[in-house]
Amino acid sequence: MPDFGFVGAAYEAPSIYQDAQECINFYPEIDPTKPQGDRGIMALYPTPGLETVAILPNQEEVRGIRTLSGGTQVVTVCGDFVYVMESDYTPKMIGQMNTATGLVGIVDNGVNVYIVDETYRYCWFISNPSAATFTGSISGTTLTVTYVLSGTIAVGQAIFGQGVDQNTVITALGSGSGGVGTYTVSDSQTVASTTINSTSAPAIVTASISGTTMTVSAVTSGTLKIGQTIEGAGITDGTIIKAFGTGSGGVGTYTVSASQTVPSSAAIFTGQIAGTVLSVTATTSGTISNGNYVTGLGVSVPTTITAVNTFASTGSSIAATTGILTIGTLTTGTISFGQVLTGTGVPAGTRITSNISGSGSGSTWNTSTTTAVSSTAIDGTSYTVTPSQTVASTTMNASAGVATYAINWTVLPATDGPFQGGGTVDITDNYFVYNKPDSQLWAASDLLSPITDPLSFASKDGSPDDLVSIIVDRREVYLLGEMSSEVWINSGAVPFPFTRIPGTSTQQGIAAQYSMSRMGNSFAYVSKNNRGEAMVVRMNGYFPERISTHAVETTLVNQNVSTAIAWTYQLEGHEVYVVTFPSIGTNGLTWAYDNTTGLWHKWLYRNNQNEYERHRGNCCAFFNQQVLVGDYENGKIYQLSRNFYTDDGQPIRRIRRAPHITSDLQRQYFHELQIQFQPGVGLSTGQGQDPQAMLRWSNDGGSTWSNEYWTSIGKQGKYLNRAIWRRLGFSRDKVFEVSISDPVRAVIVSANLKAEAGEN
Repeated sequence: MPDFGFVGAAYEAPSIYQDAQECINFYPEIDPTKPQGDRGIMALYPTPGLETVAILPNQEEVRGIRTLSGGTQVVTVCGDFVYVMESDYTPKMIGQMNTATGLVGIVDNGVNVYIVDETYRYCWFISNPSAATFTGSISGTTLTVTYVLSGTIAVGQAIFGQGVDQNTVITALGSGSGGVGTYTVSDSQTVASTTINSTSAPAIVTASISGTTMTVSAVTSGTLKIGQTIEGAGITDGTIIKAFGTGSGGVGTYTVSASQTVPSSAAIFTGQIAGTVLSVTATTSGTISNGNYVTGLGVSVPTTITAVNTFASTGSSIAATTGILTIGTLTTGTISFGQVLTGTGVPAGTRITSNISGSGSGSTWNTSTTTAVSSTAIDGTSYTVTPSQTVASTTMNASAGVATYAINWTVLPATDGPFQGGGTVDITDNYFVYNKPDSQLWAASDLLSPITDPLSFASKDGSPDDLVSIIVDRREVYLLGEMSSEVWINSGAVPFPFTRIPGTSTQQGIAAQYSMSRMGNSFAYVSKNNRGEAMVVRMNGYFPERISTHAVETTLVNQNVSTAIAWTYQLEGHEVYVVTFPSIGTNGLTWAYDNTTGLWHKWLYRNNQNEYERHRGNCCAFFNQQVLVGDYENGKIYQLSRNFYTDDGQPIRRIRRAPHITSDLQRQYFHELQIQFQPGVGLSTGQGQDPQAMLRWSNDGGSTWSNEYWTSIGKQGKYLNRAIWRRLGFSRDKVFEVSISDPVRAVIVSANLKAEAGEN
């Protein structure tokens, strides 16, 4: 018996006695050059496998992925974080969303990326993530920023640095509003270092710059590195080391980014700032003078010394046992915390540590020494700086640490446009169009802008059902409601530019807003109307046509299809609409429709419990000459390829169950079944070295099944191998099923059966 329909698509009828065919993880391909009845007119090929190309840091649901205009960047949403990747697949965080689950809509206009998650709308100005430089420390979930060199800190920005978890982002503004102050971050932690995003402590040096050459004469601590920010007296903000000269981390010359002349090296000292008073407690090198530029941990830019403060007194003394300074008569100046005392008999470095009482003559102060002093004059020196600030750090004039995080990320405010949030989003004629969930409303942004005029909106008003989803096709906006649809077009009207096209209303809505995906020159979705739901349709012009079969629809009867999601991929000329129903059964169900052949197959993942579940894919994009798929739970981005024969290392079990074999329900004897697999595809080592096909059969039309019987489909290079099973018994209604789980190119070209009729 020639091919008896063994090679074919999935079709299990409502009664398995009518038809019980399965096609799981195989897809049919038709050879149009062969006439009907020829061997191999249809073959079964293995569905594509998965291989990880990136793992997003927070390892949660990949909620959306889109290749941006120009094709050099791809944006992904994973959990509540948004990343951008280039061809090296290194994720860079560009923002944080206010929700963490559920699919999102992502579009761009070449300038801005627009994202909706039903409750909120977001915008990212397309760029390489900009850098900001700041110094701070984290305790618990509080980030304290003491110094900002450049950039502005905002909610959603990622924090990277020494001792900081990679997922840490700013979630709320505290006392800071983009600069110095406190912020709430996402991870509770304590960071010992006060330098965030510095792989080592900043180098402290004595140096001078002429043009773009910096000459370092001494290194007090640390090692100079390319990319470090250099600061000091007369040095332009943001000057960085670009290349090594004679120096290689220590004394020597370096090329820096700014051409300048610095008259003198900066003084290196330790001190504190309270208000506008800098109190110096120790000097390592250099001279502090009026007009000097003061930089370092917690010092605002620019901070310069504007005055020198001194005081003098007579009849003052320090008690040896307590270290209490008693001022006799204050003759000049002002006494303040942190001042260094000089004078007859005062130990070097004696410093005022706090006030006990008073502020002038007769006042008392704690000091850093307990050495008894009796003197007629005690002098102290401090410096007035600008601006006024309070700094906890005690080290000044050290290069600040660098933290890189994304800017230009915006959560659009509730005041933008006629309503907050957006269910789905698309773009046409440089307008972003989006709908308000649970309503008939939809809106259009300003031209080439993410901002929406409050009056730029309309209602899907052809029928009273709510608007569920929006898609743009051939510059026309399709509005799909719960029970109906209609189409609008740009007419140039003001303030809302779109007008309904007469005669485009249909009595077919959409059952799941994310079941819609582009396919061919149109799009497909899971439909719904006031008579029922769960047909899969493809829009043909302005009207939908059914593409699902009764076999597909039977699996959806009385099931929750409102959570269905869909995406489309194209490989080797096969454009496949993939629709997943997460709420069906325990593990979900994924169907795939090949737009090229018009045939359906199931596409399922085999878990560690040897159970089938929905496919791993949650969303899809074509980027970097690869089809990328985002996982629905673990933050992985996969490449989809027909050259991969596992799902990221997990074996794929492929099944083909053939049509019934019966001859008027008369007894038949089955002598031999030969399946023509592509032979010689075995691997050199490991599983698949001798790939096996497993056959089982049913003698009662598919109700009960035999054990599995294994045979080889051909080791590597064994191109004459035949997969044959013999002595297959008799039956009045027989169904054969073949499966394979080895990671090889398992292609089924045809099948032949030897059988004969028997006496009844």
